[in-house]
Amino acid sequence: MEEVGFYDKWLEVLHKFVMPLQQKVFNGHIREPPYAGANFVVRYTPDVQRELRPHCDSSTYTINIALNRPRIDYEGGGCYFTRYNCSVTDSRLGWMLMHPGRLTHEHQGLPTTNGTRYIMVSFVDPDV
Repeated sequence: MEEVGFYDKWLEVLHKFVMPLQQKVFNGHIREPPYAGANFVVRYTPDVQRELRPHCDSSTYTINIALNRPRIDYEGGGCYFTRYNCSVTDSRLGWMLMHPGRLTHEHQGLPTTNGTRYIMVSFVDPDV
């Protein structure tokens, strides 16, 4: 976000839209203003980076925002939570997936089989 001059605007988005939801889901974790330590766009393609191995994020919670359309711009992809045997696939354009980081929610990026999938990722740490 900093490289494209959008970091300050992203913090406004976190404050106005994400923080109220975050306070309901992750009660007790608050920081005014919100802090997002890492913010970046990930590109998945069948030829270059089609998936991401299982890992835990280094954040209190993570936000993934779908930047394009499943079954139109790409096929496959999604997020699989290993501990819970749960997949989130076909996220609609602009929709957000929010999940805890660190140790409790190991997850992986499922293979993108066709086209190019883009997601915006933000590692949020309201307690920093």
